[in-house]
Amino acid sequence: MTRIVSSLLLLISAILAVTAQQGKSFTPTILFSTCGSHVIASSEAEIATLAACSTFSGSLTVLGLSAINAVALPALQALTGTIKIASNPHLTTLSLDSLQNSTGTIALFNNTLLSVINVPNIKTLNALEIVTAPSLRQLSLVNVQAISSFKVEDTGLDNSGTLPWSSFQKAMDIGISNNKFLKVIDIPGLNAISGRLVVAANGLMEGKGEGASLHLANLTTVSNCTLRHLTDLQLPSLTTVSSSLSFDETNLKLIQTPHLKSVGQTLSIVSNNNLNNISFSELTFIGGALLIANNTLLTSVNGFGKLKNIAGVLNMRGDFSNISFPDVSSVQGGMSILSSSKDFDCSTLSKVKASARGKTVCQAQVKSAKPTNSNGGDDDTLLNSANVLKLSTQGTVWAAVALLSGLASYAF
Repeated sequence: MTRIVSSLLLLISAILAVTAQQGKSFTPTILFSTCGSHVIASSEAEIATLAACSTFSGSLTVLGLSAINAVALPALQALTGTIKIASNPHLTTLSLDSLQNSTGTIALFNNTLLSVINVPNIKTLNALEIVTAPSLRQLSLVNVQAISSFKVEDTGLDNSGTLPWSSFQKAMDIGISNNKFLKVIDIPGLNAISGRLVVAANGLMEGKGEGASLHLANLTTVSNCTLRHLTDLQLPSLTTVSSSLSFDETNLKLIQTPHLKSVGQTLSIVSNNNLNNISFSELTFIGGALLIANNTLLTSVNGFGKLKNIAGVLNMRGDFSNISFPDVSSVQGGMSILSSSKDFDCSTLSKVKASARGKTVCQAQVKSAKPTNSNGGDDDTLLNSANVLKLSTQGTVWAAVALLSGLASYAF
């Protein structure tokens, strides 16, 4: 696809050269004659040929080949195709003032001066992806209640104004990552995410911040949930996670989900240096592994009072003096519990050990089990045994990875 795009660009350049030699002007109306065209635009004049389109079903790709300051489609009301804008160092404004419904995709990558996105009338939005827009401080989508894919990574969004997700109620996938000035993420109306939720590396302010708070007051269901670098977490209504749930590398002191009943795959609580209490008081079933490791201040684990079944392995490592699983009757995988504390008594877990079908290990005063106040280290063995990929700190730089792979992934 990249070769095809390059060939098209070379063809356009050749046409421009030939027409210039013949003393003729080149008008892009042949290439952009309908509102269903596949448009590769390198100037505002070429974009303007679509200005009268009320519905656009083709693809508009704007590459950083020239000094484009603004992209405006003033008549556009319905988008069923795609708008892709990448690597435009002079672009400051995207204006879709009349757009009301989008079943297509808007993808914005590596536009470092982009500070204004005007979509004041949009009501339905399929996919919006913004990656690497450090000048973007605010984005309002106040009328959007449902969205398929929403990704905001490496932007300048802060809490000074209306944030784009304020009215969301349902979503398929949400990714909010690496937004260094974003300290609070509050989505009060969101009640269901049918796909993946990723919130990571927000509010870090180039190493000077501790993370962001996440408040999802009405979220009841999510398929896959990855939460990292949080200072506060509120999930008071969450009842079901159909895939995996992970709390890794946060600054949380307490992790609690008071109404969560089941996790379809792995539950991971790893490398949370301030964590001293976890509470999953209504959780009865984990469909994969339960991993609790390298949490520096966590010495007691007794927040799983109703947990009955663990369909994978039970792996724990830390400075535990007390571990309690009073109702666990089935561990389908093995059990590996290592504590660095001299006060830990493995006999209190004899019932759990008897229910495990795989290899069981329980030991106290294991020096290597002591939390390291850092990521990785001895935990790699623990996590690999459960076939869980634990991202390194460099995983927070997803925006850079997305940018490098974006040309291939999005066929720019």
